[in-house]
Amino acid sequence: MSELDREPTLFEWCGGLAALLRMTRLFYDIHVPADPILAPLFASMSADHPERVAKWLAEVFGGGDYYSREFGGYPQMVAQHLGKCLTEELRARWVALMSLSASEAGLPNDAEFRSAFVSYLEWGSHIAVENSQPNSRPPQHMPMPRWDWGTAGPPGSRISALAPRKDDQSPALPAPDVPVGFDEHIKPLFRPLDRQSMKSAFDLWSYTDVTTHAAAILHQLSAGSMPCDGAWPAERVAVLRRWIDSGMPE
Repeated sequence: MSELDREPTLFEWCGGLAALLRMTRLFYDIHVPADPILAPLFASMSADHPERVAKWLAEVFGGGDYYSREFGGYPQMVAQHLGKCLTEELRARWVALMSLSASEAGLPNDAEFRSAFVSYLEWGSHIAVENSQPNSRPPQHMPMPRWDWGTAGPPGSRISALAPRKDDQSPALPAPDVPVGFDEHIKPLFRPLDRQSMKSAFDLWSYTDVTTHAAAILHQLSAGSMPCDGAWPAERVAVLRRWIDSGMPE
């Protein structure tokens, strides 16, 4: 499987356990003691608390069973919040300072990673507040959360408005008397960026996917709504139409 076929996990993209440890140590060793809202809550935390939180995030973000292997998984994390009576003020401050710590620790600042990272902080901290209330009854035997890139997708799956534009290096098109094949002529028409931007719907480098969705792809290309950074020239659309009309050979 090529790197293009496999998206990096959030864990890989952020820099692994070392990066998460930098972040949690900044948070718990620097920011928490100086913060009047959070300091009382964590005054009696164990010395290894930053490591525990880093390993929790490592596992949630796809880095393997760092937390569950060593500390017992999701039920153990839930137990840490029971009876704490966490408030919205505490929760919001935790999220804000954790986000600041991520920046200070050098975690990626791209829109895609921060979207996924902050969404987990918000989701997880709201659940922690629920579990901490006196009348809470957390569900039993819940699995570890698994967080991915979400709707935003990984970096490279969108076209940045600030990215330099390169001249489009269109592949050589087949002559009018040459039979059009998928592997030789159609697949090269789609750039890696085109493929990545459409992977939530279908794979533009897959013969099966393209034949299944050929009519819809042709319609979008003919209308100029695909790709999103500029319409194909008419001669490229014509090659795709020739391929479809000829029975879509491999």
